Amino acid sequence: MHALAIPAILAECRRNKTKVRPENMIPKPDALFAAWLTNFSTLLTAAPATYGLTAPDAVIVAGVTATWDAAYLAATEPSTRTSVTVADKNAARAAAEAVIRPYSVQISLDASVTNGDKTAIGVTVRSTVPTPIPAPVDAPSLSFVSAIPLVTSLQAKVAGSTGKAKPAGCIGIEIYRSVGAVAAVDPAQLGYVGTATKTPFVQNFGAGDQGKVCTIAARYVTRSGPGGVSQSGPWSALLSFVVL
Repeated sequence: MHALAIPAILAECRRNKTKVRPENMIPKPDALFAAWLTNFSTLLTAAPATYGLTAPDAVIVAGVTATWDAAYLAATEPSTRTSVTVADKNAARAAAEAVIRPYSVQISLDASVTNGDKTAIGVTVRSTVPTPIPAPVDAPSLSFVSAIPLVTSLQAKVAGSTGKAKPAGCIGIEIYRSVGAVAAVDPAQLGYVGTATKTPFVQNFGAGDQGKVCTIAARYVTRSGPGGVSQSGPWSALLSFVVL
């Protein structure tokens, strides 16, 4: 098992539906951990500078690897497997992980280490290019919840859905409205009044708005997008009502 390379270790994890720890791809099963650790120590000992580390670092890693290997062998050999050797194996693994994890994270974050070398030693290759959140493709559907003088409660949901969940990546809905003698007929006639992150949401009016026609439209908006700029989706249908 110690001869397994990283691709084989990961393939074995997939076959067994075993999760690996994302910060350094450490497999949970002891047998796969043994193979992973041996590979890590072997490559680091052979060329510590390749991984941004030093020969003394490699010696430390080799030491905990040797301790783990001995404890693992004693705990898995039928002739030596006892509750004591199993406990020693568990302690050796915890000690090895405590030493290895900071090194593996350091290698993973080191821009001078190539992605190929990171993959070979078994650490996560981190993406340096953030994936922008795309603009929403769904429009909200607005409906009445309740109304009292100068206060109207509205609800928004994805058009055609039955739940209140926002589209993935969206933080809420931008609300635009107008209040006048007649209803607006285009979102361009409306002014921004706020972003609601929950639904239902409330619209408050002034005393001078009573009896006038309010027209509201809304659209989903993301937290960020390409260039760090938030993205807005398509408009809801216009909703008009008389302010109580």
